[in-house]
Amino acid sequence: MHQDGSLLSKKMFVTNLRKAVRYGFPVVAWAMLAFVPCVRAQQVGHYIGGFTGLDNGTSAPPGFYAAGLGLVEPVASIKGPNGNTVLRPDINVGGAIAAFSYTSEKKILGAEYGLAFMVPVLNTRFNSNLFNKSAQSAGVSDILFEPVNLGWAKGAANYTLNYAFYAPIGDFDPNSPLNPGLGFWEHQVSGGMSLSLDKKKLWNASALTTWEFNHSKLGEDLKAGPIFNGEYSFGHRFFKYQMNAGFVGYASQKLSADTGSAVSPLTRGYLDRGFGAGGEWKFTDIKHKLAYDVRFEQQYGVQLRTSGKVVVFSITYLKLTPPKPSK
Repeated sequence: MHQDGSLLSKKMFVTNLRKAVRYGFPVVAWAMLAFVPCVRAQQVGHYIGGFTGLDNGTSAPPGFYAAGLGLVEPVASIKGPNGNTVLRPDINVGGAIAAFSYTSEKKILGAEYGLAFMVPVLNTRFNSNLFNKSAQSAGVSDILFEPVNLGWAKGAANYTLNYAFYAPIGDFDPNSPLNPGLGFWEHQVSGGMSLSLDKKKLWNASALTTWEFNHSKLGEDLKAGPIFNGEYSFGHRFFKYQMNAGFVGYASQKLSADTGSAVSPLTRGYLDRGFGAGGEWKFTDIKHKLAYDVRFEQQYGVQLRTSGKVVVFSITYLKLTPPKPSK
């Protein structure tokens, strides 16, 4: 690791800024630049910290679901390897995501089987008052396919186990400072549990872990290390179980360092991380087959990533499959 704390020259800073930006993920705008030699970009994965919350350990019941999701992420600061603030840029990330899923009545290994895919359209705007520079990028990002979604219900508990992968079809140019796509394949394995804490099933808790395994970037000798994401929630149901509101949070930690000749020697060996906590409100309108969700989380304890807020909101159309009448 490099401990040289001398400031970079303005020319070197701008050069590193351009290089660092192209290694960041526009959805979260992580790891965008260097202000001192020990602070440079690290490659992040596709998963968005804080993207799930209440009931995230439960798979959807049989039926078809179409959701429109929005993401707003204003960035307040960029953190160094020890969590120190190295810059306060003006970065705003916005995204619109179309997601579709289907859960079959057919069971596999005693679990309800489902599949899903998601298409994100992203917009990232970066402004630097320090150098009077700005950049903006918008377009279709990498698409998520989830061919395996398994869900079990046993008494007061629900369990889920999923496999998904990201295909790098989003716009990506290794010479561009901002890209909607990341430019590499990624595999994700997740498992979680939701639990009702009382007999009336009003108080509830859930947890979901997601593990990211990445391929090398297209056209570059750079491979992001595996990443662990853990998300949790604690909530209470109201209005005849149609509303669920409570506390949510997440933790994200890179498990091993990035590899390849394109990894900057200034960040080689470092492991980035981030945390977030906040609240969520969910409401399901069975009559009109619609579900609404709003979640806010403040990021903290961040190292070698951007730090700010995460706001996720969604509207989902529910075409539930009614249970078969009992004989």
